Amino acid sequence: MVLEIYQIVILISIGALVGISISFIGQTGLGIVLPIVLLFTGDVFLAIAINLLNDLLTSAAVSIGYFRKKQFKLRLDIFLIIVIGIVTTFFGVFILMTTPLGSIYGWFVPIFIMFLGVIFLKRGFPTYESVKKMAQNWASKTVKKGKSEEELTELNKKIDEQLTSETDTIKGFISRGSRMYYILAIGFGIFVGINSGLFGASSGLVFVLALVVIYGYPLKKGVGTALILSMIIGLCTFSFYQIFGITIKGRFFFNFELSFYLAIGSITSGIIASTYIQKLSAKTMGRAVGIVIFVLGTLALVFYFIT
Repeated sequence: MVLEIYQIVILISIGALVGISISFIGQTGLGIVLPIVLLFTGDVFLAIAINLLNDLLTSAAVSIGYFRKKQFKLRLDIFLIIVIGIVTTFFGVFILMTTPLGSIYGWFVPIFIMFLGVIFLKRGFPTYESVKKMAQNWASKTVKKGKSEEELTELNKKIDEQLTSETDTIKGFISRGSRMYYILAIGFGIFVGINSGLFGASSGLVFVLALVVIYGYPLKKGVGTALILSMIIGLCTFSFYQIFGITIKGRFFFNFELSFYLAIGSITSGIIASTYIQKLSAKTMGRAVGIVIFVLGTLALVFYFIT
């Protein structure tokens, strides 16, 4: 397909919004990329695959700032979530390609994206503070059973100190090897797989919560590490779409032009936004992107029924 000038401008602009989106706690560009590719091509599988590739490239660009500051830490035990996520993703993509589920995505995904836009309009982007509060609540709930008020106060203090820690020390809130540890790890892994395999999302925010709640990562180190994990799951999921695409559908789900112009906007804005992220208003940016997402989702839904 040969793109018109206006389409190129739209793709670069949409890509720029994705870069900003991913800079805020690894938020995926799903709601922005998927509907615009649907509008241009009408192919939901291609739209999902292109979003995965764009999230992968943008996450790599955004992660540079975290790498420079050494705000990441890979440990062997966190790959339990990755392995479960990859296996779940594999079956998710297979189901999408081989069942009638794929045929309803043309209208279901735009509706889901419109819902996502409403959430952004109401709340803005997730920020360090909002994710910190969410992680603190989750961590408290998983270990508070049977504890006295004094113990709960001490626990909350410990969680707060760990989340804001700048040291390289990582102390989990949940005992490694305990029943709750495995329940949460398996649950997060399955959610990551479904999120990536069926929706084409990078699951960066899910990884952040998992690293903080299960493994006790400080928030900044959790975001940096989550970007790496997002790249791994994104690469695997994109590969599954190509493997099943050629074996089941008889074609690759890839378009160089669409991916190239999206990447220009995403990588450029991602690098800039990750450098100056604290100076941006998460609520204002989130609401602006929320409007774009809602409009794109509505257009994708309307054009689906027209065509």
